[in-house]
Amino acid sequence: MTKTKVSLEGIGEWEVISPQTVYPPREDSLLLCRVISEFTTIPGVKVLEIGCGSGIVTMVLATLGWEVSACDLNPFAVSATRGNMENNGIPGSHKIIESGIGENLVIPEGTGLVIWNLPYLERGDEDDIFEKIEEIAWSELPEKGWGGELLNFLDSQHNVNELLALMVMKTEPEGKSKIVDWERKGWTSRALASERFGKEKIDIVAFWKTGAGQTPTIIDTCSSTMEEVMEISGGDWVRVMSKTQTNGRGRKNARWISEEGGVFATWKLGSNLIDEFSPGIIQTTVGAVVSTALEAEMKWPNDILNKKGEKMGGVLVESSNDVASGLRIGIGINRFGFSREKKIRGCGWEETLGDVDAEEVFKKIDRGISSIFEKTGILPLPSKDNLVIQSWLSLSKSLSRGIAVRLGNEVVRPSGLNELGELRVTGGSIGSVNIGDLDTIEWLGYK
Repeated sequence: MTKTKVSLEGIGEWEVISPQTVYPPREDSLLLCRVISEFTTIPGVKVLEIGCGSGIVTMVLATLGWEVSACDLNPFAVSATRGNMENNGIPGSHKIIESGIGENLVIPEGTGLVIWNLPYLERGDEDDIFEKIEEIAWSELPEKGWGGELLNFLDSQHNVNELLALMVMKTEPEGKSKIVDWERKGWTSRALASERFGKEKIDIVAFWKTGAGQTPTIIDTCSSTMEEVMEISGGDWVRVMSKTQTNGRGRKNARWISEEGGVFATWKLGSNLIDEFSPGIIQTTVGAVVSTALEAEMKWPNDILNKKGEKMGGVLVESSNDVASGLRIGIGINRFGFSREKKIRGCGWEETLGDVDAEEVFKKIDRGISSIFEKTGILPLPSKDNLVIQSWLSLSKSLSRGIAVRLGNEVVRPSGLNELGELRVTGGSIGSVNIGDLDTIEWLGYK
């Protein structure tokens, strides 16, 4: 029997008693508690914690105002959580039950958030002092792992498109429970926090159905997906992909050459996203998403390139005051390289990804955009600083090879981004300035 005091600044302090065979509050539990303290509590939306152990996460949720229920396969854990709730003056101990995945678990009506600190130790990793009943709380299942069991369970629920799943997962070395298994079944993921414990890296990962489970519109051909998406009403996550595009456009209405087999798509998001982020940082962030998905590089502010500096695609962001028009993100990506009259050269993702079809590339990009900009209600959007960092990391892949910028008569070096998505350049007599207009600079070092 161990006794632990847990405190979260500004939220509360709890005394937790853990019997020998029950998972006590540990570093991973406390990391999870800190993450959920940032969530938005929504009246009427319930939370289910799977594998409650000694109850610290359940008690933090209840203290934050969530209507929470919990379960555990270990009867001693159920007893410990109930007792700890009562000892800390937290009502609802009757909602803690002995159950779990594969044990006829029923998600309570109105549940919008499911939380599980997944067992992630491999069989044989446990200390010999732990009894067999505790192994359930510590060790991973073979094959798909407990994460795979949860995935199959949630996919069977009638309200799966309304659920947010939050899990503690071992990502280095990768455990049996894998993020890619969720992505293959149409779920978006976002890592919210991470911590290293020796050689292991633990991530807190949120999952939800991409686009709330709404399938994108895929058509054979159109003039421009930017125009096509305007014809579709309803929702804040409308996506159109066309297999061919006859009149695509890029920056300043320049014509975009749409080679057959590529990805030509537009996302219409809620217009209020502009209240959170500037169009410039949205554009560079989406560029970072696309370049990562294609294993390519990015040139400020919106070009996707290969390592030779040849263009693979681009990103265009448009917005209007019309709520129905929303914020539109247009993306055009080549599958194959091409050249015309030895003047226009382009590359394609087959150079980086190999033989991957357009719909699969679209899904990868769709999940990437969703992971940042799709609003789930419970999960807060990433911070502006987070978007700046993500954009700059992608830009730095090519900049690290000595790419420079000419500004007027000065040769300067890119040194950062700001929250508007403007490029900061430094050097010469100018010191440090922010550039918002691509036409005021000349890139040096790209072919």
